Amino acid sequence: MFSDHPHYPDAPLFAAEVEGRLSRGWALRRVLIGAAGVTGGLIAVAQITGAGLVGRIEDANRLARDTAAALHTTASQIPGPIGGVGQLALPFGGEVLWLVAGLAVLAGAFLASRAIQEI
Repeated sequence: MFSDHPHYPDAPLFAAEVEGRLSRGWALRRVLIGAAGVTGGLIAVAQITGAGLVGRIEDANRLARDTAAALHTTASQIPGPIGGVGQLALPFGGEVLWLVAGLAVLAGAFLASRAIQEI
């Protein structure tokens, strides 16, 4: 008796109105979230260019290249079995090492988030 809900004659109309409101609300949320993302992206680009970050990265890259060249020169002058290390041609560069380090940090973050969820 009490487990069955009474059916009202305007139930389909009510359901259509509720679905219309929900779909309108989701569309508005998507537009607002997209606009906030674009605005945040533009602010981030303005901050990066205003801070001269690109120039700093270029300076750091130039310094890293100079250091690598000096290390290569020094390693090639070492006699013995270590001397060939400076002339060793590896199939990857320093970018790959940074990529692996970044992936290791990302894996650590995933592991930490998983551990926090288990607690």
